[in-house]
Amino acid sequence: MESFIGQWLLDELEGKLDPRQYSALRGRSTTHELVDILYHWHQALESNSSLRVVFIDYAKAFDHVDHSTVIRKLTDFEVLQVLIRWVRSFLCDHQQRVKLSQYDSEWLTLKGGMPQGSYLGPLIFWS
Repeated sequence: MESFIGQWLLDELEGKLDPRQYSALRGRSTTHELVDILYHWHQALESNSSLRVVFIDYAKAFDHVDHSTVIRKLTDFEVLQVLIRWVRSFLCDHQQRVKLSQYDSEWLTLKGGMPQGSYLGPLIFWS
């Protein structure tokens, strides 16, 4: 079901995402991003332009995704409401607890984050 919804969502987002978005899109990868970066760096260096680079690594980025921000962005992209409702249902009201030996913590309802290992996680994260 996730792959079906994911393809539908990709169809809805066609032409709306940054053209330099490489991750989580079919036919694109981080290797494509590296080639694009190197191309632009070489152009700048060959034309004696200055070059500034900032790399940011967000620790546990997928764990800190705010669900309301995802829904708002999908609404801003004018994604069909049926898809937005499905994504909201997919993301919201997940619960977790920790089990250590024979001890269990209380259940906690998550207010953010992406389901680990999901097909939609990277796509929703970058949309």
